Amino acid sequence: MAEAQGESKEKDEVIVRMSKNEWEYVKNIDVRADYKEGFETLTPKQQDYTVKHLRDSVGIEFIAGLLFTFIIMVWSLYMDAPLKELANPSDTPLDERAPWYFIGLQELLIYFDPWLAGVVIPSILLVGLIVLPFIDPNKETGIGWYSFRARPIAVSAFCFGYAMWYILIIVGQFFRGPGRVFYWPWEDRAIAKVVPPAEMVDFSIAGGFAFFILYFSICVITPRFIFKSFYRTLGIAKYYIFVSLMAIMLLVPIKIFLRYVFDVKYILSLHIFNTFLNF
Repeated sequence: MAEAQGESKEKDEVIVRMSKNEWEYVKNIDVRADYKEGFETLTPKQQDYTVKHLRDSVGIEFIAGLLFTFIIMVWSLYMDAPLKELANPSDTPLDERAPWYFIGLQELLIYFDPWLAGVVIPSILLVGLIVLPFIDPNKETGIGWYSFRARPIAVSAFCFGYAMWYILIIVGQFFRGPGRVFYWPWEDRAIAKVVPPAEMVDFSIAGGFAFFILYFSICVITPRFIFKSFYRTLGIAKYYIFVSLMAIMLLVPIKIFLRYVFDVKYILSLHIFNTFLNF
């Protein structure tokens, strides 16, 4: 909220510029009272529109954290961890899976190499979802507003990434059986399914580079002409960071689609310095 003091008939009158939404919040507050220092001196209605002191907020959160920590500690005394028997080197089970919060990574290993599925892709997705609200602030109401109406692009992108991660967890937990083979919920997982190996294909090096050049060109250029106001609002730097993160996130479902529909193993495969870079 920007304040500009101008000439007026009354002494010390201040002209305040605000948006329509901000005016709806403060129009019924009596601001003609004399200035007094301290939160306690405000009327109850004025206190509703005043941010609490950091000490009060942190204190409430600290007490809540201690309470939940105590509940978990007491709960752990009466419930054993769901551990299985000791591993038998001569009998390797077929249907071993990670804990539910790592099943998304385990599911990505089916479509990507370990260095991509375990490190690069999760890191980019997590960092992108964290910085997304700061890349796309709403100029009218500020960063503190997170409603869909005020920030449809940021909220939609965050929900898409969040939903994509939990879809991977659901598929890995409920639709994978022995040998990480796909099972429908009504199929018996106790019976190992024999799936004939599919003949996987790779893009050529030229085709892989052409795919990525065309893909990122479309992702960068198309939104600039469709959402012109969005481009002007973000500016050049934030716009390119935003579309790059979205393009990388969309590559995950695209690669899964190519894997299942066209049996594509690698879009681009390079051998550089005795290292294979496969995507």
